[in-house]
Amino acid sequence: MNRIALLVVSFMTSLMVCAQAIYDPKCITMMDAPLEGTDSAFIPALKSVGFVPVENDDEEEGTYHFTGDFYGIKDARLEVTVNDKTKLLSEATVTCGPYRTRELYERNQKYLLGKLQREWGNFKAKGDGSLYILTEYGYIRQSVTLHENGAHSISYYYLNMAPYYKDASNMGLKGFVQEVITENPVAENPIEHFDETGKIESAELTERKYNQVGYLISATTTEGGEKKLIAYEYNDEGNLKRTIQTNTVSGLKLVTEYKWNDDGEMVQQSQKAFDKTNECIMSVTMKYDIQERDDNDNWTKTNLHITNWLKGQRAQTMEVVQTRTISYWDED
Repeated sequence: MNRIALLVVSFMTSLMVCAQAIYDPKCITMMDAPLEGTDSAFIPALKSVGFVPVENDDEEEGTYHFTGDFYGIKDARLEVTVNDKTKLLSEATVTCGPYRTRELYERNQKYLLGKLQREWGNFKAKGDGSLYILTEYGYIRQSVTLHENGAHSISYYYLNMAPYYKDASNMGLKGFVQEVITENPVAENPIEHFDETGKIESAELTERKYNQVGYLISATTTEGGEKKLIAYEYNDEGNLKRTIQTNTVSGLKLVTEYKWNDDGEMVQQSQKAFDKTNECIMSVTMKYDIQERDDNDNWTKTNLHITNWLKGQRAQTMEVVQTRTISYWDED
């Protein structure tokens, strides 16, 4: 193979690696690489930002090692650990140094902290001298190691604190939700269960397909013997923007659009049903007036304002008070 062909192959390979990495706004990230999922997800993501896997004969099972540039600091070492049970990424530590001169250590430490604070906000000091920040999706801690020869190493520890699958997130739920029981449910089930990874435990949703960072992109459901295909679309914030449910027998199509507030709460659902000629035959708008929330900032009481229209009839309005009880996997 000649040199030009080799360059083409190398270029195409790099494009494939970059294409595999998907930015996830609902996850702790390192230089935009999502720190979540199985090794089939986080390894390509880390490769796309310049980290290279390192083979280590002494490597423990469930631990991965990389080297690369950390915000431009060369020869950084990265260690990634996955959860023994779920096999999903749980934590990552990147280490720069050791630096034998105090000048180089202080310069790089100031540079890295500045980079991270511009991305995440101001870090707070802990009693042990480390600095940390707690975000909605994870925890980052900066610590410094002083070696016996006087050299310094700088480490950044990332802890992922968000579910990998976004099924609960699609309902506007935050955190490691285990169960949701809703009184007076409208356009939802009275009871929903989620596993520890965030995946909904539903026998109704079959043939599910998720993208690389855990967002559901298609599924199938069957009602009355009729198969329905569901497509899912998301906005730039990772919130569910639209679902399109198509009945493969009747051709009936149900389009649901979602609106969210700045806090990531679902505040409105709008449903329209179209017959096989694409004529709208039904429209329902549901607006949430949230009254109470739990400690995880998920609503536990809302006044749901509903406007319903059927072809050939006048629109009707009603209000439903909904309450829900939410339990979490990480509760004591």
